[in-house]
Amino acid sequence: MAQEQEQQESGGGFPGPEDDYLVDFDFGGDWLGLTLHEGTQEEARRVAADLVEQFDPLRLGVSKTALQHELENLALTAYESGPLLTRVAYTEGGELLADLSVLAYGEDGVPRPSPEEYRPMLLKWSYAEVKGEPQVTEVELPIGPAVRVQAVLAEKRRFGWGKKLSECLRYWVWPTGQEEILLVEARWLNFERTDELTELVDRLAPTMRLVPGAEPATDHAPEPSSES
Repeated sequence: MAQEQEQQESGGGFPGPEDDYLVDFDFGGDWLGLTLHEGTQEEARRVAADLVEQFDPLRLGVSKTALQHELENLALTAYESGPLLTRVAYTEGGELLADLSVLAYGEDGVPRPSPEEYRPMLLKWSYAEVKGEPQVTEVELPIGPAVRVQAVLAEKRRFGWGKKLSECLRYWVWPTGQEEILLVEARWLNFERTDELTELVDRLAPTMRLVPGAEPATDHAPEPSSES
C-alpha cells in the first residue's frame, strides 16, 4: 500500500492529523482488524495471533503458522503507508480475499481542493499502471461527498518478472466540516469474486463515520465470507 507515498510524490497532499479523530465503519463480521499503533514486529505478531485464534481450525485450508505469518506481513506492510485504519477480509478456510485501508490527506490551515480540482489525482497510482478505463462515479455519502473509482491495476513484480494484476476500489471522501480528504482503498487479486467484493465495499462505504476521542468498535468474532 503506497497511497501516502503516492500523493506526496505527486504533490497531491499530505498525511492528515490522524490523532484528531478515528475512522470507523459498521464492519460486522466481514473484516478483520489489522491496524497497528506502534508498527513493531511484536505488535504485529500479537495482533495476528489473536486473529488466527478466531478461525475454526477444522475449516482452515492452511496451517495456523502460515496464516499468522501472512497476517503479520500484511499488518506491517500496511503500517508503512501510515493508515488510520487497516482491515482484511478472509474466507473461513484462511484465504485472503481483500485488504482495506483508510488514509487522510490534508494540511492544517490549507483549504482542501474540491473533488473537481482534485480529480487528476484520483486516477493515479504510483505503484501500478491502470489497465483499461477506470469506473468513476460521484456519490453522496452520509459523511460527505465522495468520488468512487474502480480499476484494474498492473503492478510490477519484484526483479521485473512480469506484472501482477489486481482490482482496486477507492472512495475519495470529503467529510463535511473537516479539512482533510480521506481515501478508502480496497484491493483484491481474485477476479472471480469481484462482484462479491465490490458489493462488500460498496455496502461498507455509507457506514463510514468519524469518532473523535474514542476507540472504534471492534469485532471479536469475525464471520469471513464463505468459500466458493
